[in-house]
Order: sequence, then structure tokens, then C-alpha cells
Amino acid sequence: MRKRVIRAGEIEIEDSEGRVRARFGISNEDLPFMSFFGADDKLRARFGVQPDGSAGLAIADDEGKVRATFGLFSDGSASMAMVDRNGKVRAKFGLGTEGSPTLALRNKDGELGFVYSLAQQGSPTISLQDEDGKVRARIGLAAEGSPILRLLNKEGELRAIMGLTADGTPVMQFLDAKGEPEWTAPSSFSPSHDVPDETPKPSGPKARERG
Repeated sequence: MRKRVIRAGEIEIEDSEGRVRARFGISNEDLPFMSFFGADDKLRARFGVQPDGSAGLAIADDEGKVRATFGLFSDGSASMAMVDRNGKVRAKFGLGTEGSPTLALRNKDGELGFVYSLAQQGSPTISLQDEDGKVRARIGLAAEGSPILRLLNKEGELRAIMGLTADGTPVMQFLDAKGEPEWTAPSSFSPSHDVPDETPKPSGPKARERG
């Protein structure tokens, strides 16, 4: 059977009442896209490709506001975001370039408050952030399964550590403003040796708002 090819800069598909419900074409920047419209003529979903090869899907509500996005980026990372009616990203799930997953939750002002991550080797970490978006507490497991809690000040400086070493020994350490140990129990405890920081690097909840 002979193939039939249609060549056009843009194609529109209408419903039985003549309303455009889908549009396939090339944008003014020569980028391909697909758009889908509701019966009220409002845009409800759009899929497109960016110049660097990144691809994204945006889904809108009945008011035409984007409420969910899904994107795959040129660096190999991916993200899915949920947006409230005020346009604020409230929840986001993503994968970093190395494949580490991250779940981020934001408050009504769009400020990051909670992050759950898995390092590449599988170590989980939960981060709690203040209203300025700075990490104030971090709890996680080291590679060998040792739990550790880290507390940070408003400048993001580590001030206290509490956890268990690989052999199950409970440890605690307070640090001064310069990051030097101020009090340690037991005295032989060394955080860099006994409970290594296995904190994974999130895939950028702030940086990855594309989609």
C-alpha cells in the first residue's frame, strides 16, 4: 500500500460543531508541539519539545491554569510537578541526572518545606526547611544503615549531630559557630569516620520548574 504524506506547518482538528479541539504544528521558534482544547475552547494540555531536546507536558484546569507538568530534560533528569490554583508548585517528584529520586513538598507560598531523597546507593534522607528555604534538620541513613540526625542553624551551618555508629553505639556532638566540636559523647566519636554524610543531592526543586 502506498503511503500518503501530508505536509503542513499546522493541522487543526475540529469537533462536530466546528470547534478546534486539537492542534499539531510548529511554533514561531520552529519547535514542534501538540495542543488539546476543551469544549469551552480553553487550552487543557500541551506537549512540546525545546531546542536542547527537552520534552514537556503541561495539563491545565478548566480555567486554563497549568496544574500539572511532566518533563524530561536533556541532562537525563525528569520531574513531575503539581500546582495549586494560585500557580504555586506544591508537590514535586523528580529524578536527578544520576537517577536519584527526590520528593519535595512546598507550603501555600511555594516555599520548600520537606524533601525526601534517595542517594544513588539507596540511602534515604529527609530534609526539613524553614520559611527561607534553608535546610534546618536532616535525618537519614548512612550506606551501612546507621541512622543520623543533623541540625543546622539559619545560615545552613551544622551545629549538632546525633545518631548511631555502624556497631550501634549512640553518639552526640555539638559544634560551635566555626564548625569545631564543642562537646562530644563519646569523646572518641568522629562524624566523618563513624557516621559519614550520605545525604543525596536533590535534583533541584527550585531549579527544575520547567515542564
